[in-house]
Amino acid sequence: MNRKPDDFLDDIAELDPDLILVKQEPEKPAPRKRKRNVEWGGALIGLLFGVGGVLAGRLGQIWPAFDVFAQFTAQFFFVTGSFAVASFMPRRKAFVGLVLSILMCLGYGLWSQSTVGEVASGPWTLNPGERAVRVAHFNLYFPNRDLDAIEAEVRRLDADVVSLVEFTADKQPLLGRLQSLYPYQAECSQEPACHLALLSKLPMKRLEADGIWDGPPFISARMEGPLDGLTVYSVHTTRFPHSRAQLRQVDSLIRHLESASGKMIMMGDFNATPFSRVTATLAQGLGVNRLTHLPTWPSTVELPQLAIDHIFASQGIRVLAPQQIGKSSGSDHYPVVMTLGVDVQ
Repeated sequence: MNRKPDDFLDDIAELDPDLILVKQEPEKPAPRKRKRNVEWGGALIGLLFGVGGVLAGRLGQIWPAFDVFAQFTAQFFFVTGSFAVASFMPRRKAFVGLVLSILMCLGYGLWSQSTVGEVASGPWTLNPGERAVRVAHFNLYFPNRDLDAIEAEVRRLDADVVSLVEFTADKQPLLGRLQSLYPYQAECSQEPACHLALLSKLPMKRLEADGIWDGPPFISARMEGPLDGLTVYSVHTTRFPHSRAQLRQVDSLIRHLESASGKMIMMGDFNATPFSRVTATLAQGLGVNRLTHLPTWPSTVELPQLAIDHIFASQGIRVLAPQQIGKSSGSDHYPVVMTLGVDVQ
């Protein structure tokens, strides 16, 4: 007859009641603690950071001080998208979100760099009464002393009209060196705090310039001959985080140009991205279109992140060749160049 082990324990207990035996129960495994997914915390922080940055930039439309966040709207979008994707990863969510954010920022700079190369030269299909004009803008950078590199790049861009910003006294020799290519020149070194110049292959005459007033330093010139009726401006606003001062400068410039007539091309370093209230105010106030969007600063590691150098144009001027950036040539900015069709009728 088959007996179970517990039966023998019962027999022993009956023979000797003083003998106490405890039945050995099999040990049960300890209940497993439910492991919390701590990675959700990092992913959520990254997502909130990105969304918060985008929203803070939009608040600049109400409070100018918040416009500083708008300068980094592209990067905040990258962070938001990266951590949103990372939240679906089974593991290492925060790490994946961080890596994706970095890769997207690098890609943004590479996208801009991909336009460096031979400048688009046509042929163009022009409307009746329209003329193709290549324009370029370049912030030369105050400490930049490499005049040879600057001259070479200006010649390579070969624009019809060039705006130069941070054109200091040590860069004045460029005017003589470029005289054969740009016989028409206007600069404002005689005005305090005005470091701007306009160079042109086509006839033009300087209209006005100012460095110290309520608005930003600027210089303007009226084109003559084949582009008669077109006014070109070179502008340099103050930089962020001085968002209130930027907005005041732009408002003053708009009031100053309210009575301006004819077509307009405005180029410069506006220290404001396409997402900024500053660029939106300028476009709406003057009734012009912002034609640029590529990041141009900084050139330090050749992966620019902020689109702060812009070209604006009034109605009747259209884009024939989209914006390209050039070579930094010792500057912390990249130049921008594009070809426009100007209705000269």
